[in-house]
Amino acid sequence: MDTIRNVTQLLIGKAVAETDKTDLTLVTSGSDFNDGEIFITDSLNRYLDGSTAALNGLIKYGQARGADILWSDIIDLKNNLNGYALGTSAAETQQTDYVGSNGVTGDITGVASNIYTIRLNILDKTTAGFMQQKIKEGFYKSNANAASYTQWAIAEGLVNSLIANYSRETEQDLTFGVINSGARVALATGAGTVTFTKGSKFALFNTDIDDATTNAALAVGDLLAVAVGVTVFTYRVTAIDIVTNVATLDHAVSSPTQTVANNAVGRVIAATAQAADYGVKIQGVNREFKAGYYWSNVMFWVTQVDFGDLAGDVLVTTTAAYPGVGTGDYVANLEGELQSDEFIYRGFPEAGVVNRTDAVAGNGAVYDVQVIEHEHDLKAAQGTPTESPKALMVAWATNATENAVEVAIVAIQEALFTAANVTFSAQAAYITDNT
Repeated sequence: MDTIRNVTQLLIGKAVAETDKTDLTLVTSGSDFNDGEIFITDSLNRYLDGSTAALNGLIKYGQARGADILWSDIIDLKNNLNGYALGTSAAETQQTDYVGSNGVTGDITGVASNIYTIRLNILDKTTAGFMQQKIKEGFYKSNANAASYTQWAIAEGLVNSLIANYSRETEQDLTFGVINSGARVALATGAGTVTFTKGSKFALFNTDIDDATTNAALAVGDLLAVAVGVTVFTYRVTAIDIVTNVATLDHAVSSPTQTVANNAVGRVIAATAQAADYGVKIQGVNREFKAGYYWSNVMFWVTQVDFGDLAGDVLVTTTAAYPGVGTGDYVANLEGELQSDEFIYRGFPEAGVVNRTDAVAGNGAVYDVQVIEHEHDLKAAQGTPTESPKALMVAWATNATENAVEVAIVAIQEALFTAANVTFSAQAAYITDNT
């Protein structure tokens, strides 16, 4: 059955074995295959194993759904194939911005009675807010007291302001932390852990906090450092409770809760800390997958810095966000969007798409994703041919069973491409000749 114009179709392979069928066998029911299995036929519904060229170069993909079959549009390999790509999954990367020091270079210039502002222009990715933008800001004002315009005071003040401002958001999908470039030493070489709890200003030690052997004589004014991704957030210790073994921090933890070993946590040496450079790190956080979100689960925003006349002294280093391809949330989101389109335009039943058995919400499951771009010739009411660009996406979960099916089907389709005189390069390349 032909679908409406300009659409993308998606087949998600289930972890089932490939059915051994004879070439050119007529396919009459989904029961001829394992439930969820993907296969290729010609335009007459005859199974193709790659040993025979497709009739007139016309093929289509099917997926068994019990006794039913979910069909793709017919693809004309000889005349209307535009692109072909097959790539392995690639995890997303979160955007990262640094204001001031990034832990290696850069600093913050301190000035008395100055207003420091960090403004985030955030691109909303919910269905309701798609293509809209929200603005969040962090402020800090120094005064005539020299202690108020140290790098640490400015960085801490900005982070506290950003955390407080963003705490109003339902989705806590950004982290804010203080970066310090000073040398660090381990708290201890033996046993013991420290727990940093998101939203809390208290770090909990599971051993005596005043034990010089275990915790290297942690003192007020020291910096506790904990790795968050590839960088290290630092928290200044403002108080120590030797009864509860809790260290009070200068600002709340905005990164995910984690418990780390004492010997994996750094303590910036006090003398070095005073001379070291400070900065503010802003990074996106993996969001829980929810249907209706665009662009996978990464954050996109633009950081604007206004430090008065000091803008030239501020370093902003950005790691670009990449949504990822073939991750569990990517495939699930794509399925949800396309399924909604089918329901809206064709009254397609909700259970029409094969249920995934290997996907999880988030990136726990990964897929190889194939995209076949083609033109579909339509006839308008007046008989005028109209070209409709379409794409078929096929996702194979990367487990042993499904990989075997993927390898078999990719070999079949590439044999069919060759038979149709299509010049292509496998694994993430595009058609170069379809004459």
